[in-house]
Amino acid sequence: MWLKIEPQEPILVGEVRADSQFLVGQTYIPGRVLRGAWAEWLAQQGLEDTRILETVGRVRLGNFFPAAEMAGFRYALPLPMSAMSCKKAGGFRSEPLPERHGVVDTLLPHLAYHLLEQKGARFSVPFSLICTKCRDRLEAYGGFYAVYDLYGTERFVLFRPRFHAQTKVALSRHRRASAEGMLYTASALSPYVPAPDREGAEARLVFVGRVDAEDYEALKEALGKVALGALHTRGYGKVALKDAEVDLPPLRERLEAFNKTLKALWQDLRRLAANGQDLPNEPPAGVYFSVDLLAPGVFRERSLPTLVPSLTLGGQTLRPIFWMTRPDMASGWSNAWGLPKPTHLAARMGSVYVYCWDGPKEELLPLLQALEKEGIGGRRDEGFGECLVCHPFHQEVEER
Repeated sequence: MWLKIEPQEPILVGEVRADSQFLVGQTYIPGRVLRGAWAEWLAQQGLEDTRILETVGRVRLGNFFPAAEMAGFRYALPLPMSAMSCKKAGGFRSEPLPERHGVVDTLLPHLAYHLLEQKGARFSVPFSLICTKCRDRLEAYGGFYAVYDLYGTERFVLFRPRFHAQTKVALSRHRRASAEGMLYTASALSPYVPAPDREGAEARLVFVGRVDAEDYEALKEALGKVALGALHTRGYGKVALKDAEVDLPPLRERLEAFNKTLKALWQDLRRLAANGQDLPNEPPAGVYFSVDLLAPGVFRERSLPTLVPSLTLGGQTLRPIFWMTRPDMASGWSNAWGLPKPTHLAARMGSVYVYCWDGPKEELLPLLQALEKEGIGGRRDEGFGECLVCHPFHQEVEER
């Protein structure tokens, strides 16, 4: 099920850096922050540690992604690393002024090109993409986006945060008074953001994410009574929670569209090859699918950290045939221990991995559904490894 978080005050969720005078919040709410807030609430109610661990252990909380509250909302997700936009005027074409040249996904064109090269295709020029409007080059384009259905038209909107900054006096832990010459600036997310449907207007900020919990109602009630993030005593972090209606395309539809688009691109690129007449009409056999990280992923291969995970599905060990990823760090702070959590190498949110399944599609679907539910890699109980199979934006092979 899906849950919506509505900030009532500025919200600051991020990592405190001891060598900086600036506290800059993240633009999304990690699921582990909600899990920790619930555990803190249960502790305030006098529950024993073992009961708290049992209760929160039955909960799986995904990351909560930002969007502007507006009629026709369908879903909000991070853009995959394969998304690109014009260097001069990047952004979705449907956004308000100034004019933007669109965002396009490059995973399936890259994959078709890669598979054709493996079959011996020879191209007169290297693979490259340019803006169809101004002919300038494309560059990587990231962030969070939301999809709305406005009067029967699908509309893509990039999340553009608005920050609420305050400069404050640091407090001495020994004297419990202001520390001389010590100032810091807290930069929190404002509960209001620019409205995506008209220039100069405002809309409320909301966060939408997945929840799998037996005690869903108790979780929702508890989180509505605690503040999220930092600076609780300064009025930050108050939220309201509601059930969310999310219209994400079903897995079967995403998987079928992924393979259909791949076949169409294979045909288009095959005609551009110098030896196209010698290449097969269809891509190699198998069912192709992508695994897109909605949270950093912690992976190990032969007891060593890696950024490229293998999957074991239905007795098959699948190695990725194509991927786009970057390194990140998985860390955190444990209020229970009063110590930092272990730090591990991680694959960054938005990383994309493509696999090929040798078998019937009907056998693969339940395995992929379990993969989406459970996540991949290590430290999944902390919210790492959340994933989505065949991200819907991979179908956008023309600028949107």
